[in-house]
Amino acid sequence: MLKKWIVISIIFLSLITVGCYGISAAHNVVFKTPEDAINYYFEGLAQADSNKILRACAINEMSEKFRFDLYIERLAVFMPLQSLSPANSPLFIETNKMQLSAQILSRVKIFSYSLLSSEKVDEGNPIILDTERTNIFIKDVDPKRLSLIKVQKIDRPYKTVMDNPKNLENESKIASIYGADESTERVALFLFENNYYYLGFTLLRYGDNWKISDQISQLAGTNPLGAPQKTTVDEFEMLVNK
Repeated sequence: MLKKWIVISIIFLSLITVGCYGISAAHNVVFKTPEDAINYYFEGLAQADSNKILRACAINEMSEKFRFDLYIERLAVFMPLQSLSPANSPLFIETNKMQLSAQILSRVKIFSYSLLSSEKVDEGNPIILDTERTNIFIKDVDPKRLSLIKVQKIDRPYKTVMDNPKNLENESKIASIYGADESTERVALFLFENNYYYLGFTLLRYGDNWKISDQISQLAGTNPLGAPQKTTVDEFEMLVNK
């Protein structure tokens, strides 16, 4: 029991540290289109700049406008560790910001590990490393290598599904939960060290400003931890043109 509480305390402290760092970086930047926000996010990845990454995300907006009642109405379940808090006090708004900042940067970490190392990190399972593999991993995950990322195309996944009235209704409900005007998804094709990958995004629009809510596309079935998925140009075109 003591060990369990020690682990929980460490996780909580790490969320506070990451969250506070992210909150200070998330000042106003206006992105007129989803593509603008995603390109800015990728610039942050390529520059290994966590501040820039977080500025592309709707951390403040989601934290301050979160509708806990609509969230529960939609899911019919309350998960205290995973769910955001009701945005009815400064305390809970700040904990929401911490949680969302930590969530985004956790996706960034898995994205980086998966792209840069040969270790199987995209499933989130424990990995036993010996000294040699540990040293190789440390050397491989040099964020400077991310500067080689080149975005090739950003598009909507499964357009016929996205335009379906049921999906549009679902997107509208998601937007309402976070106090946004609109919700959508995108997939981005990028080139890294002669290989093509794609990454999914969910975005929210607040007025004229589009921002990223998560580095995942549920519709495209992208990796839930945020890892990129290897592909080809033809496979990507099939994904966005179905």
